Amino acid sequence: MKRELSSWGRQCKVQMIVLEKTLSDLSQETNLSKTYISAIINGRMVVPEKTIQTISKALEVDAALAR
Repeated sequence: MKRELSSWGRQCKVQMIVLEKTLSDLSQETNLSKTYISAIINGRMVVPEKTIQTISKALEVDAALAR
């Protein structure tokens, strides 16, 4: 079963390209593992709002898109 990428997840991926950030960069900035970040962005995991805000802030993405 293939999941549809959310607007927030899509925007995070775009911003990673625009800002030239890798999962490693994002992991260092947020103190979250690369695997965890990837699962969140790709919609494989539901996480607390604070985690969404942390990633959103690092990527300059509107956290409201995650809702």
